[in-house]
Amino acid sequence: MDLGYVLHRAWQITRTHKALWLFGFALSLSIAGRRIAPCGSSGWEQSLRGLPTEVQRTIADFSRGPYFVAAMVALILLGIILGTGLALLSALGRAAMVSQVHAAEDRDLVDLRAGWEAGKRHLWSVFLIRLLLGLPAAAVALIGALPSMGTGLIAGHQARPEAMIPGVVASMTTLLTCLLPGVCLASLLSIPLGVLQRLAVRACMLEGCGVRASIHRAWNILREDTGPVSLLWLTLAGIGIGMTVAFGLPLILLAIPLWAIITLAAFFSPLLFVPLISNSVSLLPISSTVSLALTAMMGLSVSLVGAGINGVVETFLSASWTLAYRELVGLGLTGEGTSTILK
Repeated sequence: MDLGYVLHRAWQITRTHKALWLFGFALSLSIAGRRIAPCGSSGWEQSLRGLPTEVQRTIADFSRGPYFVAAMVALILLGIILGTGLALLSALGRAAMVSQVHAAEDRDLVDLRAGWEAGKRHLWSVFLIRLLLGLPAAAVALIGALPSMGTGLIAGHQARPEAMIPGVVASMTTLLTCLLPGVCLASLLSIPLGVLQRLAVRACMLEGCGVRASIHRAWNILREDTGPVSLLWLTLAGIGIGMTVAFGLPLILLAIPLWAIITLAAFFSPLLFVPLISNSVSLLPISSTVSLALTAMMGLSVSLVGAGINGVVETFLSASWTLAYRELVGLGLTGEGTSTILK
């Protein structure tokens, strides 16, 4: 495999055909904020701590009430529906990206409409490929997390002081013996499975294979060309990290003054609203409300910007894998092969 050509041509396609960034943005929505996430959950936690004692007591009472489990189940179902929708959009973007990188290499032409049509045709195949190859790592991480979650919940509901120390010890034990090994093993397992995902998606898109045949084809390529594929993965991993840092560092520097603005707005908001509130009405937790609202707006903005930046990075990475796959299976470097998705 001509790695130099693959990287040079992938960057040329990424820089020239900016319409591909739209597909990159679509597939990045499901992982927005994962690579670039300067604002975490600490802002929410600090804002919630500022709520009045009565509000905190109401929340605590609700957590012990009969509707708490139903509310949690509804939230989990909502999260599953939202996650599935984003995963489908990501699969659509990946399929469209592969088809149009293939078209750009064959004819130096990118057609957004043709890309979406190809993405819709192969949507469920790409989705199932990624789901099947993503389940093993997720299962390992879940098995490692369940004991830690169980001990944490049990320890958290212990009101007796003498039970707190054993609960903390049990939580730390399961954290060190179950959660951390599970996460590490899942991370290591996700590397070869991620490579298989990329190869299987291209087997589906470029050679018209079904789900099972695509995974089998990807496994054969990985087994026969372990050296070139490993070198490509290592090179793209380094380039991807470098591109993410280069693009994400300005965003992180921009987030620092934004956090300062949120803090100042939350601090001065009660002083601005106090004259407008009657003395007979208790002062609402304006600072917490303002802080939560601004944190939500900032989190959404950073997620969207992060998805946009990650979309450019993913465009380059996807183009590199597509060009490498073409060469590994004999579809040619400059369009000697025949296209099965543009017919």
